[in-house]
Amino acid sequence: MNWFERINEAFDYIEDHLDNNVDLEKVANIMCQSTVSFQRTFSIFMNLSIYEYIRRRRMTLAAIELQTNSIKVIDVALKYGYESPEAFTRAFKEIHGISPSAARKKGVQLNLFPRITFQITVKGDIEMDYEMDNKCEQIVNLKGYNWAIDPSPQLKPVDNCIYLANKWRELGYVDLLDLGTGLGRHAIYFSKQGFNVTAMDISEYAVQYLKTWAAKENLLINAEVGDMLSLHYSNQSFDCIFAYHVISHTDSIGMKKAISEIERVLKPNGEVYLSFCSKESTEFMENSSNKLDKNTLISRDKLEKGLPHFYADLNDIKELLANFKIELIKHTEYFYSDFNPDNHRREKFYYVNAILK
Repeated sequence: MNWFERINEAFDYIEDHLDNNVDLEKVANIMCQSTVSFQRTFSIFMNLSIYEYIRRRRMTLAAIELQTNSIKVIDVALKYGYESPEAFTRAFKEIHGISPSAARKKGVQLNLFPRITFQITVKGDIEMDYEMDNKCEQIVNLKGYNWAIDPSPQLKPVDNCIYLANKWRELGYVDLLDLGTGLGRHAIYFSKQGFNVTAMDISEYAVQYLKTWAAKENLLINAEVGDMLSLHYSNQSFDCIFAYHVISHTDSIGMKKAISEIERVLKPNGEVYLSFCSKESTEFMENSSNKLDKNTLISRDKLEKGLPHFYADLNDIKELLANFKIELIKHTEYFYSDFNPDNHRREKFYYVNAILK
């Protein structure tokens, strides 16, 4: 077992015991270190102590539970090791700046601290589209969408789900991956249509929201946190993959990696439904100075600030999907205007239905 495998196993152990006692001696043993040495190493690498990391992770999970469940504050406090609601409230305020009861309100901003995962990726077969200052190839870091907003617009499935559900049922497809599920609107819909649904998102908050929603609907959905650039599913696991406004949240190198991962986990003759941001969108055409590479912008939009967006044209899509038979491509334009011709922008997207050769 190499160093990356050991440290990920150590963090898996911590994650599994956040609602219990975290035995740091056992964590250190996994890392083949003494407890003192592990604590020192962790502090150097992460610039915070292991105790602070555990505290922040517990407060993150507690905040998610308060927002997605009707659980009592006292029960959350006891679950994460606090003997009184007062002690829990003090710790919660230190992290989130608000009380546990205030965290239940829609639209509040929470300081969620994601779990740590280490990985190393060697990509010698991918052409670089831009240069990094340190001369090393690198995929821009991904992060989850900010769900601390009114969720209601994100709870209705898009109309294309109806067509796809009917088509995929007729083809005998059963196992479906909702890649980048968000709050789970499409996972819920496909599950109700009889599919065996696995749903994945990089946002822990979103996955917890879906789990709660699925439980209320009595639906069996395998919802989990993950990264589209490194899917932890076996080869040829799914008959079909639905990825609506998901894979564009990366750069050019990351896009190639995401498509490669989709190919790996999709069965032969399986289908995928993808969307790409179009290069004909106003944002891409008018912000050349904000480009990370020839296809990628870093968003300055309030809700998606800091997120990468990959933009494509038909040639890009054909190149990326070279191992697919493209059945359908729709180029859709959305207008946003206050009826002032001098203040007008438009967004365009490609929607692609393709079959793995």
